[in-house]
Amino acid sequence: MTLLSPNDIPITIRPIRPDELDRIPLRCWPPERETLLRLFETQGTIGMAAWEGDRCVAQLHCYRIVLPDQDNPDWPTWNHWWRPDWWRQMTGSVNLELSGPAWCHACCHVGRTLESFQQEVEEGAGTPTIYKGADPRYFSRGIGTALVRASMRWAWDHDYTTVLALGAPSGLFEFAVAAGHLPWTTYARLGFDPFGLISDVAHLPQWARGHGPNEVADAIQAALAAGRPVQDFYERLMILNLTGE
Repeated sequence: MTLLSPNDIPITIRPIRPDELDRIPLRCWPPERETLLRLFETQGTIGMAAWEGDRCVAQLHCYRIVLPDQDNPDWPTWNHWWRPDWWRQMTGSVNLELSGPAWCHACCHVGRTLESFQQEVEEGAGTPTIYKGADPRYFSRGIGTALVRASMRWAWDHDYTTVLALGAPSGLFEFAVAAGHLPWTTYARLGFDPFGLISDVAHLPQWARGHGPNEVADAIQAALAAGRPVQDFYERLMILNLTGE
C-alpha cells in the first residue's frame, strides 16, 4: 500500500543516513554532531525517517542496547524507560531477563519537520500542547506503523535478538502524540508481545497526575469519568523476539 502525504505525495520510509543529518529535526537525539556520528558507527543508523520527496516528515529514534547489563550513554536521560531499575520501580512487576543486542525504539514523532521544529525552538516553552512542533495533517495515515515495520526489518537484517518499545495506553491518542510513543495495540498488531503486564496498580502513573499538555489532562479526566480502570493508563513494554525461540 502506498502511503500518501496530506499533499498527495508518496511517503518513502528508510533508515536515516549520516548525510541526512541536516535534513531531519534532531529534537530528541543527542545534539552533538560527533555523538550522532559515533552512533552511526556503532549502530549503522540512528533510526527511521519518513520522506515526502526530499522533506522529512516523521522520525523513529532507535538505540542499540546490549542486555542485560550494558548501558547506552547516548540515550536521552529524560526518557530511560528501558532501564530495568526504572521500569521495575514504575510497575513493580517486571524482571527483564533478556540477553543479546536489543534494538530499542526511544520515541516516534509523526508530522515533525525541520520547519515545525524550528518554530518550536523559536517559540520556546510557551503553552504546552500536543501539536507543538508537529503538523497533525500527517497523523492517522499509517506513517508511524510504516516506521516500525522498517525498524523491524532493520533489526532482523542486522542480527538483533529483540526489538523493544514502550507502547502508549490504547485509546489515549493525545498522550501518545505528546509522549512520542505509538499505542501498545499498534505494536501488538505487528507481532509484539506485552512484557511484564501491569497488575494491582493503585494509583495513576506520574504522567497522568496533572503533568503535560491540557489535551492530555482533558483526555484523562474523560477516561476516568467513563470508568476506565487505573491500570489502563500505564504504558506497556512491548517485545518482539527475533531469535525464533
